[in-house]
Amino acid sequence: MKYYLNFVARIFCFILFNLCGLSLSAQVTFTSYHKKDGEETKEQDSAYFIRTVHLEAQGKEHVYRIAEYYLHNDSLKLNSASKNGLQPFQFQGKKYEFFENGTLKSLENFSDDSHLIDSAFYLYPNNKLKMIVYYPSEVKKKKLLIKKPVYVVYYDSLNNKTLENGNGRIGFSVGEKGEYEEGSMLNNLREGEWIGRTGRDSFVENYEGGKLLSGTTTKENGAIIRYDSTSYKVEPEYPGGTKELMFFVARNFNFPKQAMEAGISGTVEISFVINKDGKIEDIKVKNDLGFRTGEAGIAVVKKLRKWKPGMLRGEPVKVAYTLPIRLNTTRM
Repeated sequence: MKYYLNFVARIFCFILFNLCGLSLSAQVTFTSYHKKDGEETKEQDSAYFIRTVHLEAQGKEHVYRIAEYYLHNDSLKLNSASKNGLQPFQFQGKKYEFFENGTLKSLENFSDDSHLIDSAFYLYPNNKLKMIVYYPSEVKKKKLLIKKPVYVVYYDSLNNKTLENGNGRIGFSVGEKGEYEEGSMLNNLREGEWIGRTGRDSFVENYEGGKLLSGTTTKENGAIIRYDSTSYKVEPEYPGGTKELMFFVARNFNFPKQAMEAGISGTVEISFVINKDGKIEDIKVKNDLGFRTGEAGIAVVKKLRKWKPGMLRGEPVKVAYTLPIRLNTTRM
């Protein structure tokens, strides 16, 4: 493992030295403005960063170049390729993120199917190393298998090494909303008490061998919410499950006459948000086959029943969902 640390340190220096070669020459095809928490806004004056999405065709494959820039100084915030042009992005290859002062924030590597692989590097705004994580993977029967991550090293904000080889204390910043959690790891698994904050709420969790035993969230108003591994993170569920959802769509999708006449086949994708009450909102066409197939997809989604909402740390949360609707005129 010591050899590995020396090796990744040399690779790390090489990466920093070669950042100036990063290509950002892709032409812009779509632009959006976003607040600091990532939420899109139509008001440029209230935006924190700008996102550009450029479609790069590679034979039959489509690759999207995602670039983000801080608005107040026009410096680069993020650069990567993605399999799709809408959030949540499916990153591929190297993903670079930067702080507002221009220093590297993180470098991660993604597989063709958008899994973290190889070494990932995370830094502080003063350009000091924060953490190195290794994501092992191997190919079996032509399928990439992702193994549990190895936490190689972690330094606190005072440059004290508090974790090495998966043992010690570590902290994580999650997303752009000020979420943070920290605790101890034993053999790369969470162990004992972990504390953290999400927004203005705080939480305490207890782990054994990487498994969550119990958790308590204290809300800003003092309310207490208790949870365990069964209610920590729960995906939203349609009444009757996925099978009933597919049956409902199949029975109620109105195949446009124009699409049938044109012999259209393929998959229409409709994205939407399931809110905390289980209701559907923010319906959009993610992938359209034309001939009014996207409109028909939106229409059938509007007919769906109320869902059982998703849960996070024992609370209902908004969850983004994408519904694929496969069309095949050859069977009609």
